[in-house]
Amino acid sequence: MLKNLLSTVLFTILLIQTSMSFGQASFEFIGQPEEIHPDGTLIPSDPFVFVVRDVPNGQNNAILFSLYPYPDGVNMNAFRHGWQSGSDKVRMTLSKLNDPDVNNGFFKTETVDNSDGTFTKTYTISNVSRDVTLGGTAKNGGMTDGVSYAPIVRIIQANAQILDSSGQMATGDNPFEVDQESLDRSPDYITTSFAFSYYPPEENATTGGGEHPHVAANASIDLYDDGTGSGKQNQIISFTNQIIKKYSTADPFTISATSSSGLANITYSVVSGPATISGNTVTLDGNSGGIVTIEAAHAGDSNYNASENYLQFEVVDLSIYSPTITTRLTEDYPLEMPSLYAYPIYVTPSIEEPGVLSIDRVEISVNDVPVTTGGENGSFFGLWTPDSYGSHTVKIIAYATNGTSTTMTKNIEVTDVLSTQSVKTMDEVVIEYGLTDLWHYGTYTLPQHVGGYNEIIATMLVECPSATGNCDDWDRLAYIDIMGPDGNWIQIIRYATPYGVGCSHTIDLTDYASLLQGEVQLRMYIATFGTGGWQISLDFDYEKGTPEYLYSKVDELWDGTWEFGNPTNLQPIPVNNYTYDSNVLKSHLRLSTTGHGWGANNSQNAAEFYEAYHFIDVDGLVNTLQNTWKICNPNPDNCIGQRGEWAYNRSGWCPGAISPPDIYDMTPQIAKGTVDFGYRFDTRYVDYCHPDNPDCISGTTCDNCNDTGNARYVVDGQLINFSNSPLVQGTLGIEAVDNSANYKLRVFPNPSNGIFKITTTSDFGKSLVDIVSISGEIIKSYTVDSSEQLNNMTFNLSSLASGFYFVTIENNAGIGNLKIVIN
Repeated sequence: MLKNLLSTVLFTILLIQTSMSFGQASFEFIGQPEEIHPDGTLIPSDPFVFVVRDVPNGQNNAILFSLYPYPDGVNMNAFRHGWQSGSDKVRMTLSKLNDPDVNNGFFKTETVDNSDGTFTKTYTISNVSRDVTLGGTAKNGGMTDGVSYAPIVRIIQANAQILDSSGQMATGDNPFEVDQESLDRSPDYITTSFAFSYYPPEENATTGGGEHPHVAANASIDLYDDGTGSGKQNQIISFTNQIIKKYSTADPFTISATSSSGLANITYSVVSGPATISGNTVTLDGNSGGIVTIEAAHAGDSNYNASENYLQFEVVDLSIYSPTITTRLTEDYPLEMPSLYAYPIYVTPSIEEPGVLSIDRVEISVNDVPVTTGGENGSFFGLWTPDSYGSHTVKIIAYATNGTSTTMTKNIEVTDVLSTQSVKTMDEVVIEYGLTDLWHYGTYTLPQHVGGYNEIIATMLVECPSATGNCDDWDRLAYIDIMGPDGNWIQIIRYATPYGVGCSHTIDLTDYASLLQGEVQLRMYIATFGTGGWQISLDFDYEKGTPEYLYSKVDELWDGTWEFGNPTNLQPIPVNNYTYDSNVLKSHLRLSTTGHGWGANNSQNAAEFYEAYHFIDVDGLVNTLQNTWKICNPNPDNCIGQRGEWAYNRSGWCPGAISPPDIYDMTPQIAKGTVDFGYRFDTRYVDYCHPDNPDCISGTTCDNCNDTGNARYVVDGQLINFSNSPLVQGTLGIEAVDNSANYKLRVFPNPSNGIFKITTTSDFGKSLVDIVSISGEIIKSYTVDSSEQLNNMTFNLSSLASGFYFVTIENNAGIGNLKIVIN
């Protein structure tokens, strides 16, 4: 058996041997077990111990401990990439570097403040068997007797090693942050973790000439003997209820723990923190927050040693939180109105710990005169009619349910002097895969006005990124949204990028006049993958003039992606029951529908290349038909010089063009008051190749009835209402559709042979999972009912050619993406 394992450190990335000290920080194994039991338990007196020394205060890197088996014996080439391949038999997520110390029967941590702006933390791992509270320990049925395992510690999101051909490492003294010099030198090759291990001293065949660190599994080791000759066995205390957080106002609650020995009479005590305990009932002091540490202990008996474990949780003092106020009202522009009209002041207050705290009310006053205020938690408004032109002091006060309040003051100039003006928002914003996120978010200020502008024209300049010059070679779906006063994201532009060239585009956005004013948030998404990116600039031209109506508002009826032709659900879009505001004088439906998906396994090449006629229903009857077919040659936005297949006509869109919405007059419906609006897909179409079609026979009916790259439509339907009386922007009972979530995904192994798993810590419901080629073709699609189902799926793409692919997950709440490599 291996003995006296050396405390030498191996930097496993690129397998370059080096000393792991970085100026003020270092890593070292100081305790190495001789053997480990196949179920993951260790001899109690022989744990894994490692220490991270001189860590700069504030670093909060996650620590991950793994045990990897050596494939093909201990052959270096065989296990070189095994540490990254998902073959680990143990994966323990330990506490983060600056988390409070824990001792939970599986591992414990001990932190020492070095009094020089750094700290040192020691991790002791005594048990790596499966445990529900620790997640992925002892995976895949545990370990195998006689097999050697490499112990690996990763410091996640630490400083990086550059994976370039020279093997040059990142610079800087702090090992826990990626320094700018390293990012500038090689931004495409930064890894996200350090991995450490240690060398055994034996230089023989079983250790690969002393090159391969490992500890052996042994089915016969004594798990309970404490090594003192007493003959007593160790016992592990485990808490039966895990507590993460409590609020200072919480009622008394009970805790409980059990011992692996089966012994009763466990005693409890508060080690530290704002709490007391009587028996197993915990009472918080109600006046303060902090970390509570509770000890569960057993004194042992003639057969078992004494043992203890610790439960730690955070107590949040709710009295320390006060509201945060945001408003669209801005001091950057005057309030422009040719006459003194009512102007809606929107206020969006929030407060931390929204599960227990909320906003009680909002008060608005102008020049100390109260303004009548309406709304509810999260979205409030007041209608203010200025009594004169000139300067006015607007005061907003938000009150929270914990008794705290926050005040905001704005000095607003009201004027009747208006002129045509151009406003720049996004300015050369780059979205390029691998260098930026696929989303851009920004806050911008726009003119605020009533009755002064009769037209708002947006100009969008799409260019190759100036830094790299790499335009994306393929047509990609893109859109720009604005956040409404109620927090709902509303699409204002849908776009398909050109094939490899830049272009300029304009679109009339006057319908969104109620939203395009004051301080606003805009976001843009481009589904660019792997072959370049885009540089976007967006300007708004406000044309002075008298609008037909003073006020407008936008209500979303539909916003999402739905399958087209699924035999089990041919009409998936819900009917919306809508009630008109009594002041509305004019109304139209602004409808954007674009078809996606194509190929031999989609009947009639739908939905991208299928000419469809969809039905717009009012109260269950057909009101009008929508023909989505667009002529792409000549390009509708005069985007010339494109490569690829830009000239083919498509359903609702063309490469290198804004997808223009269809407008349908709904003014006759206003008098009804309440209306059922429905949207039905072309009833002639059925995707007979759909996996849900029970009559589909692969090779007969269709090439492959299990191909999941199905036809679908992206639909955005908005009611635009107009009035000469104020219309308050809000959802008015229509369920808000908000796809702002950014799902974090992880794939392993990656690279793979095409068989892999995708996991996420996000929580979501029914979603569409697409496997996309680098050219933008959807290779396969899957539908999952929940994030839990995704975490339990195994994907098999072993039939695909080697290369890069992309995974996207999308639903009406958000989107996530990642890159995979198939060898």
